[in-house]
Amino acid sequence: MDVFYQKLREILECDEVSRENDIGDFENWDSLGVLTILAMIDSTYKVSISSEEFLKVRKVGDLEDIVRAKLGR
Repeated sequence: MDVFYQKLREILECDEVSRENDIGDFENWDSLGVLTILAMIDSTYKVSISSEEFLKVRKVGDLEDIVRAKLGR
């Protein structure tokens, strides 16, 4: 999942992203950021995250867990 975190750092324009980070604490966490992250997950991992699933995301690790579960890892 190194690529996952690398791409999140690029999208959120920050130096560090970890599982423990609250997703809403990033300066670039806005509607465009959300759409960009969802598009990145879709194009990189070929999985889609529903709005119901996404509404449960509080930490970066929650998002990673959803992707991993959909990939069967």
